[in-house]
Amino acid sequence: MRKEAVKHDKSIFEIPLAEAKELTAAWAKQGHFIKGFLIDKDELQDMLREKDTRYVRVYFGWDVQMEAGREQRMIMVPADKYGQDMVNKEPVEATSETSEVNSNVFDFTMPCPPTCSPEPFS
Repeated sequence: MRKEAVKHDKSIFEIPLAEAKELTAAWAKQGHFIKGFLIDKDELQDMLREKDTRYVRVYFGWDVQMEAGREQRMIMVPADKYGQDMVNKEPVEATSETSEVNSNVFDFTMPCPPTCSPEPFS
């Protein structure tokens, strides 16, 4: 059984469903295989809890190691009240053989397909 959507407080950024369908259909007509990205709620909330986070910026990437049609990646970073990326460039203590950087840049999304229904909003 499908769970009913819960209505949130009215947002000035909300668009009509018909417009969303029109926009996604236009995107598909451009020949794009990836329709969207599924975002993990817990990971997104953790990122939003970063001190001084006001926004989330999304960058698009192209992964040449992925199979044809699935090269698109969505990379997110918290941004402060001025819209500046909150990237940590300081190395953290090495926990293994390699030194890692705690970048504060995330890729916890999953491409659609395969993580979606055949038609958006269905």
